[in-house]
Amino acid sequence: MVMPFLAAQSENVSLSAEKLFSIGPFNFTNSMLFGIIAAIFVLVLFGLAAKASQIWPKSRLAFYIESFVDMVFNLMTDAFGDRKQAMRFFPLLLTLFVFILAGNLSGLLPGVGSVTVNVAGEPTSLLRAFTTDLNSTLAMAVLSLLVVHVYALRQLGFTGRFRYYFSGNLLNPMNIFIGLNELFGEVLRLVTLSLRLFGVIYGGEALLHAISALAGNFAWAATLPIMFLEIFFSLVQAYLFMMLTATYLVTAVSHEGGGKSHEVQPAT
Repeated sequence: MVMPFLAAQSENVSLSAEKLFSIGPFNFTNSMLFGIIAAIFVLVLFGLAAKASQIWPKSRLAFYIESFVDMVFNLMTDAFGDRKQAMRFFPLLLTLFVFILAGNLSGLLPGVGSVTVNVAGEPTSLLRAFTTDLNSTLAMAVLSLLVVHVYALRQLGFTGRFRYYFSGNLLNPMNIFIGLNELFGEVLRLVTLSLRLFGVIYGGEALLHAISALAGNFAWAATLPIMFLEIFFSLVQAYLFMMLTATYLVTAVSHEGGGKSHEVQPAT
């Protein structure tokens, strides 16, 4: 785990996911449980929509889901500038968007964080939003960037991918330095993808708990505008994660490569 040592509290919101049980050295946490539930919900929802579109063509569920999928596909077509390329990566990008959105919004459901179970004599939250666990957002960021690099290697080959970072005359130290800087940028992509999503969603959950505790009997009214903000930020963060992944894919599979543009010629 990335954060086993974190146990800071923010109005009863643990900074790290809490362990429910262990399978050997593997800890199964409350965020993993809710992540599985969210994944099953998404699969069932899309499965019902697919079935409804075949049996009842005028089904509202099928209409709304198909309209949503079509909207996301049009966004991907605009991003890639090529319908064929967009179709190639669309299943991954749509899955990321829907699953992250479901994970973000799941933290707003009643009972999340308040329903507890006894674990080793300590009350532990049974459910925790998947995206409020840094391990979860980091895993999705690793998956996204791994797909980016796999497709880049398939498209450009090892030599083309190497020249993407280290272009020009490698006897020039500046070209090597710029290439290393580009590689460091790949690490920053991983950090920013995971931390941005985790920070915004966890911060919103902590804010809801803090305002609820301060408002007392009027918590329902005080937290209502924050919940609307959370819904908005949940949409934005899911959209950003999907679009950034799409942008990285567009850049990575480009035949032109990005390395040639930063070539530095030796001074004469």
